[in-house]
Amino acid sequence: MDVTPRNIVNVSGDCFDYVRVFSDGMWNVRHGESILQHSLVRFHVQLIVIFLLVNSFHLVLQRFHFTHFTSEILAGIVLGPTVWRDNDRIDRLFPTVERNQVFASLSKIGYILFSFLIGVRMEPSLIWKTGRTATFLATLLFIFHHIAMLSIEVTFDRDKEKLTAGFVLAKEAFSAIYFASITTTEFVMVSTILMQLKIINSQLGHLALASSLLFKLATFAVGTLFGFIHAFINISSQVGARMAIYSLALIVFTVVVSRKTMLFFIRSTPVGKPMKEIYTTMTVCVLFFLSSIGDEVGLHYGYGPLIFGLAVPARSPLAEVLVAKFDTLVSGFFLPLMAVFCSSKINIFQFIHEFKDAVHLQISFIGYVMKLLVTFIGAYFCKIPVRHAIALTIILNAKGITEVAQFLSFGDIKDFDAASGIFLVFLLQAFQPLLIKKLYNPADQYIGHQNKSIEKASDDAELQILACAHRQEDAVAAIKVLQHSNPTKQSPLSVYGLCLEELVSSSTPLLINHQLGQKMSSYKVSRSQPIIDIFKYFKSQYKKFVRVNMFTAVSPLKQMHEDICRISFDKACSLVILPFHKKWNSRGKMVSSNTDIRNLNITVLERAPCSVGILIDRTRTQGLSSIFHASTYRVAALFFGGPDDREAVAYALRMAGRSGVHLTVMRFITPTTEQVYHDWDYMLNSEFLRILKLGVSESGSINYVEETVRDGADTSSIIKSMVGGYDLIMAGRRHQTEPQALSGLSEWMDLQELGPVGDLLASEDITSSISVLVVQQQIMKASHSSTLN
Repeated sequence: MDVTPRNIVNVSGDCFDYVRVFSDGMWNVRHGESILQHSLVRFHVQLIVIFLLVNSFHLVLQRFHFTHFTSEILAGIVLGPTVWRDNDRIDRLFPTVERNQVFASLSKIGYILFSFLIGVRMEPSLIWKTGRTATFLATLLFIFHHIAMLSIEVTFDRDKEKLTAGFVLAKEAFSAIYFASITTTEFVMVSTILMQLKIINSQLGHLALASSLLFKLATFAVGTLFGFIHAFINISSQVGARMAIYSLALIVFTVVVSRKTMLFFIRSTPVGKPMKEIYTTMTVCVLFFLSSIGDEVGLHYGYGPLIFGLAVPARSPLAEVLVAKFDTLVSGFFLPLMAVFCSSKINIFQFIHEFKDAVHLQISFIGYVMKLLVTFIGAYFCKIPVRHAIALTIILNAKGITEVAQFLSFGDIKDFDAASGIFLVFLLQAFQPLLIKKLYNPADQYIGHQNKSIEKASDDAELQILACAHRQEDAVAAIKVLQHSNPTKQSPLSVYGLCLEELVSSSTPLLINHQLGQKMSSYKVSRSQPIIDIFKYFKSQYKKFVRVNMFTAVSPLKQMHEDICRISFDKACSLVILPFHKKWNSRGKMVSSNTDIRNLNITVLERAPCSVGILIDRTRTQGLSSIFHASTYRVAALFFGGPDDREAVAYALRMAGRSGVHLTVMRFITPTTEQVYHDWDYMLNSEFLRILKLGVSESGSINYVEETVRDGADTSSIIKSMVGGYDLIMAGRRHQTEPQALSGLSEWMDLQELGPVGDLLASEDITSSISVLVVQQQIMKASHSSTLN
């Protein structure tokens, strides 16, 4: 008999009963059997039920800003003894934790990969860049954590004799892991909650990341050292020495040999080429080998993967490939499975009944509250505003899947102890995002208290512009506009170039200031260096009157607006130039459209502390020579009325002072224009145009034209007819005083962030080689709300 594809389910003397792992189909089930008795079928059904239940919960709870982890814990509770007490059918389908070895094994595999990805995503070099506030907070939390752990150990020693001899070591270990899990600060949970709330690039986010990373690495180093000392004293000197030697050998092998091997993999891969599959396969094999060896030599089975992950060169092609391959698998399959599996221990009725005897829970909760107080006092001492200090306190004490994974390692302890810990984590993390969102809004720091617009700036003031670029062609298009911004001795130009890099293989965003000598890793230089070189070349052409400062932001696209807003705020910029999300080829055909970049531009428009311009480049410029050797530059500024149009014309007027720039200001009016003379915005427009006309009479390079139109169709016809005659067309995003001139255009607008005129100039009907700059003047307001409605 072939027994390979079968599982033993009953043994009686010499008779063996075998059941297939897989089924012959639901229509071929024999009498007295069930399709669910086949382990593979049962496993598939379990997975279907688990993920249907988790996603059903999340479909409802996400509307109230609860995390996915909350839904996973609730699903585990529903599938556990809380709901299905003494139900044999459910118990056969979802056996208890002790007997469900498949889920236990998958959970541990998931934890190994999870620990590895934590290390890969960490940026250890961030430690050397931490400020005094982050160092102070990390030190304070480190001291509190170890004093609390020492107090628990002393308390346990007093009560040790009350426990049975065989239970002492396990109970002591569980006491330590339970209390440590609740009172520690986990870098991965801090980065996770910051990513969920999209504040990882905020000032508070950077402070929390730096503090938690410094705390985590210090705790890991000291904890490993104390583990060796504990084994040396309490077990035997021989065992302690052997553990230390083997563990150090493992760490040295991981840090030195493995890292050099991975560097060889990276250097063997040409720039722009994908990493060979054999390299990633070998890396994963070494990962599980180190986990097994680490467990054998006395380290926790998750420590080897964590160290190995730290050894992977940060932000390298290998790191990006590993994260791309395993991140979805771990976060979308293994971690939810682990959370459901562990939370299925929870019996809420037993929890309520035995709460008074839950010493671990009570002590840990008290320790958690004390840590909250210590963190808040430390943050307040660092002169952080109260609301932000409370938010930082919650972030640095975030709980979640890492604590659940640690409880998974202690399956031999009474279920109630581990279940109570998981339930406590569930209660603590459920409301963390809600509280943080109420307490901290990163946009508050960019509220415009000072007017930073070009219209309000004096003609002899230094013009400060932040130019952003995702790719080399973005930088070329921006430089083409900047070189015609008339940098002179009387009106110098200060340009801040920002290279925007998407964060892929790390949890730690970076903002690199190249003026301070900061350098990117060699794996990222190839992507940003061409952009940096273009800005440097621009500076070399205008050494006397142009200052150029370069930055590189490496962060998630959905949170990159924080870097843009922070730099523009810190540098008091008057204008931010953003690249458009669509690109065209040499024949005028659109070749790419990036929704993430579009959403980034929309968010910057909402939150920027200054004026914002979206640059649509259809010129398809080839190289820098075509930029700096252009003899004439024809600019048209379209004016309908309103602050955005005044801002666009104000910038165009600064350009008109440059030799070779010919400016045409075209005003669109309707027969009803004069009927709104009492409107305040109309009065501002009239004064602005009066000053403009005086300048036109004194300058031979500025031409003022008025066009009378009846509706949007006339306006569209005029704009399309003038497209081929100009190099750059500038327009405001919003036009508040001439609605009749744009009637029809506004109703059919596809791109709200460009406004009706910008949307027209970005349409597929336009094939001319031209640049378009759509400008929104700084929004002065007390609180930020959407401006794209």
